[in-house]
Amino acid sequence: MPPNPAIQKLRQRIASLEDVPRRFSQTIPITEPINHWLPFGGLPVHCIHEVKGSSLAPAVVFAAILSARIAGDRGNILFIAPDRSLYLPGLLPYGVRHDQILHVIAKRPLDRLWAVMETLRCSEVSSVIAFVDDLDLTESRRLQLAAESSGATGFLVGGAAAGCIAAPVTRWKISSVRGEPGHRLHEPVWETDLLYSRGGRPGKWILEWRGGKLQEILSEQQPAYQALG
Repeated sequence: MPPNPAIQKLRQRIASLEDVPRRFSQTIPITEPINHWLPFGGLPVHCIHEVKGSSLAPAVVFAAILSARIAGDRGNILFIAPDRSLYLPGLLPYGVRHDQILHVIAKRPLDRLWAVMETLRCSEVSSVIAFVDDLDLTESRRLQLAAESSGATGFLVGGAAAGCIAAPVTRWKISSVRGEPGHRLHEPVWETDLLYSRGGRPGKWILEWRGGKLQEILSEQQPAYQALG
C-alpha cells in the first residue's frame, strides 16, 4: 500500500517543529530583560536576523555589538555593503576590533546576495553584517541553511524604507532617541523594537550603551524619550 501523502507531510511538519529547540539552542546575551523575553533565553546564533533602523547607523551599531559578542577574541566579522560606508573607528567603542572585521564592497544587489551566501557558508566566519533587503521566502531560506551549515550568523541591515526579509529568525527596528537632560553624547540611547521572533512575541525596550555594554533604562517614571531626526 503506498504511503499517504498527507500523513507523510504531517510527519515532516512534526519533525521540523521538534527540531526547532535544537537548531536555536545556542544563543548570545543581549540584555537581561530581552534575554528573558526571547523564547530561547538570548539571541539565537547560526541563523539569520533582520535589523532595520530609523537610519542605517543605529542598525549597523546594534548588529556590530551582537557580532562582536559572537566573534569573541578569535572570530571574524564580514561587513558587506554597496560602497565604502564602513567607518571602523566608529565601531571600536562597541567591542569590534579593527583586526577582526573585513569590509567587502559589492555594488549590485545580486552581487551582495551572492557574497552573503558564500560568506555564510564559510566556517571561518563568525558573523556577517550585510546591506541586503527585500528577500523572498526561497532566498531567505537559502541564507538560513547556509548559516546553519557553517555556524555563521547573519545580520541583514537596512533603513526603515528598505524591503523586508521573508523569513528571519528575529526582526528588529532600532531608533535613536534623545536621552534625559545631562545625558552624555558618547552613551547613545536606542528604542529597540523586536518586531518578530520565531516562537516568541514582539517587545519594546529603551536601551543605553553605558560602560561597554547595553543596559535597559529603568526608572519609576519612564522618561518621555524623543526620536532623533
